[in-house]
Amino acid sequence: MMVNIELENTADFAFIKKLLENIKGIKSVSIAQDEELYEDGTPKWFIEKLSEYADRLEEKEMISEEEFFANARKKVCELYSRK
Repeated sequence: MMVNIELENTADFAFIKKLLENIKGIKSVSIAQDEELYEDGTPKWFIEKLSEYADRLEEKEMISEEEFFANARKKVCELYSRK
């Protein structure tokens, strides 16, 4: 079983780590570096990678908004017709 604990007060980590290390069967106790997040909770590294990917896209690899929604409507119709 994996357990994640998010602490607002980093000073509590030492206490929590010591407490957890005393529990029989604990394999490891570690701390992850805080990652920068946008207000909506999205990690900044994700947006950066997405931006890099978007910069590499070429026109031939894209579809228009109309094509996207036409495909989405078609898929919805397929899913509802299976019932």
